[in-house]
Amino acid sequence: MKRWFGLLGIGFAGLTLLSCSSGQQLVSITLQPSAGFVFEGFDAKGQFTALGTYTHPPETKDITNQVVWKLNIANFGTLTQTGQITYTRTDGCGSGDVTATQYSNPSNPTASSAVFAIAPVKGVNDGTPTCAP
Repeated sequence: MKRWFGLLGIGFAGLTLLSCSSGQQLVSITLQPSAGFVFEGFDAKGQFTALGTYTHPPETKDITNQVVWKLNIANFGTLTQTGQITYTRTDGCGSGDVTATQYSNPSNPTASSAVFAIAPVKGVNDGTPTCAP
């Protein structure tokens, strides 16, 4: 009987060593649509979705409402913190990037690590003579 409990104890110890108690860790973010948007007119809208890929256990899930959204071009449009972009130009010009970032310490982004993804946005006439300076 003692021998059986001894083996059982080794089995539990082995299971404990194999389990991971550190929680999930975000390793990457993918934006949908990854090719971004081309806007054809004033007030056109697009919705980005941020998908986070995690380890321990491996999983991909929607983190759209957990990331910080930024648009890197002025006078192009508005971007909400839920990933919706609205084009506010009337000429079909302009291009830039939308970034979704997840900080390891959201209350202090400058002192934390970050995982991010980028997708392009542009007006339908960007790069044409209509948009020449």
